Amino acid sequence: MQSKADRAQLTQEVIELFVSIIGFIPREDVTRTTNFIRDFDIIDDDLTCFMMQVKWRYNLKPTPEDWARIETIDEVIDLILAKN
Repeated sequence: MQSKADRAQLTQEVIELFVSIIGFIPREDVTRTTNFIRDFDIIDDDLTCFMMQVKWRYNLKPTPEDWARIETIDEVIDLILAKN
């Protein structure tokens, strides 16, 4: 089972990855509850690029259904923890 410290570290890593991939969002505007679409209108190529980086970095093999339900940083973390 993951400790809260591990989850917090993973959350920070994913937020940093998100900010670096998207490129136009200040780090301080992103939290674990950030909703990609509602909060920043992130769709299509930017979101796909972010999700692909998550997939490669954390060696995931998610199903299309896994990706379809992800809308927040927290949900990305849940996917990483569930698949590793």
